[in-house]
Amino acid sequence: MEKLSNENPRELTYTIQNIVVKSCLNQEIDLNHILTNVENCKYNSATFPGLFMRIPDPKCVILLFKSGNIIITGVLRFIHIPAIVEQLIFSLNQKTQYKINIDSITTEIVNIVITADYKQRIDLNLGILRLRNSLYEPEVFPGIIYKNKSPHKAVFLIFSTGKVVMTGIKNPEEIEALLIHLGKLLEKNKLFLEIK
Repeated sequence: MEKLSNENPRELTYTIQNIVVKSCLNQEIDLNHILTNVENCKYNSATFPGLFMRIPDPKCVILLFKSGNIIITGVLRFIHIPAIVEQLIFSLNQKTQYKINIDSITTEIVNIVITADYKQRIDLNLGILRLRNSLYEPEVFPGIIYKNKSPHKAVFLIFSTGKVVMTGIKNPEEIEALLIHLGKLLEKNKLFLEIK
């Protein structure tokens, strides 16, 4: 990944913590029928309107709703998304009364959660004064909540250790640009503390 600044080059590493995907079976389904016929499922309509299905490899959780809507969460790699959808459709087609055409299923990434480390301490007290669209209440939460609006929308949780969590993005190609943008913003506002 490119350096954040020519004057003060710094390596930046990040990790994908969660990819949330939305999809639809394009038909209503009986969740009790799926519960009794497919393994690794939990469903209790009194506590939550969706059925939870755990997929062990690649590890994730699928939420199925009677409308046929699907939410997949816990995915760590973009290349795993098609394999997870294929496993779900295969399982439903083999073990239930449903015959779903996999070609009719479309998926959409609705949120990506990233953790990154700027490897330098950040002055949060000064940050709340200099960063617009930010909130810092240390007695409630130990980091700044910063809403970035440009070049792309994202929400950052910024911690004094130099670690950040980024969420609210849907396009994987925006990840590096947003992290570099935040690093330059922190540097421009002199929020990185000098290493002694």
